Amino acid sequence: MKTLIAILALSFVITGTASAVEPINDKCPVCDKTVRLIFHVNTPKGRVVFARADCMDKFAKTPGKYTVKPKP
Repeated sequence: MKTLIAILALSFVITGTASAVEPINDKCPVCDKTVRLIFHVNTPKGRVVFARADCMDKFAKTPGKYTVKPKP
């Protein structure tokens, strides 16, 4: 039982650390709407977030087509 609790505690720490990556943009580069953190792609410049899943898919297919405006 102690082992199970330790494993669960460690998984929460790892999950919390992984989700702490700060996005580089405030507006969706595809539709220019407010972003939702669940829709994201990690790029060499950082994590890019999107308004919708279809925006994320469009960006993933042709990333050079869209300009990512960094946060001010």
